[in-house]
Amino acid sequence: MQVLKDTVRKAIIDGAIAEFFEHGYQNANMRRIADSANITVGNIYRYFDNKEALFNAVLFPAQQAINDLGSFDQKLHITYIDSMKEATQIVTYVMNVLKPYTKEIFIMIFNSTGTHYHQVKSQLEALVITKIKEYYPGKFNDYFLKIIAFSFIQALFVVFKENVNDVKKIQDTIIQLIVFYFRDINNRLF
Repeated sequence: MQVLKDTVRKAIIDGAIAEFFEHGYQNANMRRIADSANITVGNIYRYFDNKEALFNAVLFPAQQAINDLGSFDQKLHITYIDSMKEATQIVTYVMNVLKPYTKEIFIMIFNSTGTHYHQVKSQLEALVITKIKEYYPGKFNDYFLKIIAFSFIQALFVVFKENVNDVKKIQDTIIQLIVFYFRDINNRLF
């Protein structure tokens, strides 16, 4: 029995990240992944049962990081967004959690059609709605929150897609978006 090597597994994962990033899940090609990892296609299947298992291995750590974002405000002791300071704290924390997975998150958001990871947009929208309800209980109706969450997450996705290789620009722009959308929201609406 041959021993599976961590270096080969890592090479496969790295090749898969590049392939899924460039071509998406549905158009990814195992031959290109194997070529990138300098192994045969058959060798990939010693490590992963199929393309879906490989895709899951690529995205699972990023999904875990996104799942952990739900408690950011408890870790930062933030109860509402009233200044640039809170916005900067939130974005710095979020970016530190997500920074190791920028390509994987891009894949999840834009290149995961046909997989269960495609639901990350809904997950993030639900997080926004939950946090606004916690910060401003009873202040906004669910329909309004749904619209705000949708537009905010859509804006984040645009920023992320256009700047995936520039984490600093993503961070700076997200701070501006948070301030624009949420600073003093309870006093801005009639």
